[in-house]
Amino acid sequence: MALDYSFSQEHESFRAFVRGFAREAIQPYVVECDEKERFPVEAIRHMGKTGLLGIIAPKRLGGMEGDYIMLGIAVEEIARVDNSCAMICSMQNTLPNLVPGWGEEAARGVISGERLVCIATSETEAGSDLSNMSTTACVEDGHFVINGEKIHVSLMPGAALMGVTAKVQQPDGSSRITFIRVPADAPGVSCELMPEMGLRSHQLGIVRLKDVRVPVEHTLGGEGQGKAVLYARWNVSRCLSALNALGAAQQVLDDTIEFVKKKEVYGKAIGHYQAISFPLVEHSTRVEAGRMLAYRGLWMNTRGENAARIAGMAKWSGITDSIAAIQDCLQMFGASGYLKALPLERRLRDVLGLTFTGGTINVMKLTVVKELLGASFMDISG
Repeated sequence: MALDYSFSQEHESFRAFVRGFAREAIQPYVVECDEKERFPVEAIRHMGKTGLLGIIAPKRLGGMEGDYIMLGIAVEEIARVDNSCAMICSMQNTLPNLVPGWGEEAARGVISGERLVCIATSETEAGSDLSNMSTTACVEDGHFVINGEKIHVSLMPGAALMGVTAKVQQPDGSSRITFIRVPADAPGVSCELMPEMGLRSHQLGIVRLKDVRVPVEHTLGGEGQGKAVLYARWNVSRCLSALNALGAAQQVLDDTIEFVKKKEVYGKAIGHYQAISFPLVEHSTRVEAGRMLAYRGLWMNTRGENAARIAGMAKWSGITDSIAAIQDCLQMFGASGYLKALPLERRLRDVLGLTFTGGTINVMKLTVVKELLGASFMDISG
C-alpha cells in the first residue's frame, strides 16, 4: 500500500518563507517579552498581516485555505525562534476553525491579528477530568448566567473572546458540559496573571466569572457538546504541540553542532569526542523521528482519519525527547549554557511548559492505552 505524506514544493517554499519571517519579525521581541512577561503584540500583528493566523481558514474570511501540514510547518518554524509565538499561532488557527460557533466577525479579527481567542477549561479540581468542574451556567431570560473560576488560561489577559466550559443546569437537576463564548470584557469577568517558569510571553491567567450573562445562542458546538468540541481539536493541537517542542530542539541542535565544531579542548574541536558526537546523533535521530510522527498525525487528520493514537504518541514522545535534547546540548556549552546570555535556558523552560498544554504526558499515555488496549484498560477510578 502506498503511503505518501511527503512535503510538496509548495510546503517547502512555505517553510522557507516562515523561517525567514520568524527571524525578521518575531525574534527581535523574544528576549524582552520573556524577561518582562510581556504579551508579544508586535509579533502577533506581524503574523496577522502575513496570514499566519489564518492558514487553514477559508479565503472568504481572509485565510490561506491551506492544510494541516502547512500549519505544522508554520508552528515548527516559528518555534525555532520562540515557543510562545508558535503556541499562539497554533491556538489561533485551530480554535476558530475547528471549534464551531465563534462567528465570522471573530474569525476575521483573529486572522488579521486584531483580536485573539482562548479557551478556559481547567479548574483547581478539574484539569483532565472535566466532569469534576464546578463552573455552572443557569438559563435566565434567554441568557446563560455563568459562575466559576478557571485557571491556567492561556492568552489571558490578552484575548478578546473566551470559550468557557460550564455545567448547564437542566430542569431535572442534571447538568450538561457546554462550551460558551464569553467576551473577555463582559461584566463580571476578572483576570489575574499567573507568573510562569517558561512560555512567559504567551501569558497565563486565572479567570473569575461572577454572574456573567451571555445569550444562550453563544454556545460553541451546541449545548451539552463541551467535551466533543474539545476532543475535535485535540488530535491536531497535540501534533502541533509536538512540533512546537521539536522546532525548538532542532534549532538548539543546529546551534550546538556549529558550536562543537569550533570549541576546542586539548587541541581539537570537542565534536571529535564521542561523548559529544554520539549524543548529538541520538538526539538528532529522535527529533527527526518525532517530526515524522507529528506530521503523520496531521496527514491523517487531513484525510479525515482517527489520529488519536498517533497524536498521543507524537506529543508525549516529541516533547520528552526535545527536553532531553535541549538539556544535553546545554551541558555541551559548559557553564556558558546555563547563562541567560544564551537562549538555551529559555528554550528549556519553554519546552518544559509544553508538557502541560492540551493534556499532560501521562494523559497522552492514557490516550494511547485506550487506542491500543481498549477503554476498559485506561480505568483511572482508583
